[in-house]
Amino acid sequence: MLFGIPHNSPWFGLVLLYLLLGALYVVGAILWVALRSRGAAAALGRTPPVRALLPREKEALDWFGQPERAIWRMPRGNVVDLLAAVRAAGAAPSVHALSGPFVRTASAGVYERRDCIGGVEVLLLPGAEQHLRAGNDADVLLCGRFAVVLALNSTWRIDQARSLLK
Repeated sequence: MLFGIPHNSPWFGLVLLYLLLGALYVVGAILWVALRSRGAAAALGRTPPVRALLPREKEALDWFGQPERAIWRMPRGNVVDLLAAVRAAGAAPSVHALSGPFVRTASAGVYERRDCIGGVEVLLLPGAEQHLRAGNDADVLLCGRFAVVLALNSTWRIDQARSLLK
């Protein structure tokens, strides 16, 4: 018996079919989101870096990466370890240029917000949203499948964002 339905009932196959289709839908949706974000980040990673990470930017990333500031993480609620991201970027982390429109998407069923610039998922730290335009030019540090915005439209820098929280 499955959910109170006998094995010899014609409804048994239909219930199994619905369960199988539901599981395939969930797995497909997860794969689609993962591949979409990974592809955009990989494309950005293939572009040549514009400069090295500046010491003041590394200091700001270290400051925002402290555990007591966990509220400034990815919009979807995923905890991002900024300190580990800087370490993973290597001995000489490089900054990439990112251009494009800002797009914020949210799922209808579950609150899952994604902030993207030019198709790459980004982490916007305090004050950056006020400097967004229709077309954006950002300097970003690539951290796996997302990018941390270090400078935006020549009007906001990560080392200035810390003063907004004091």
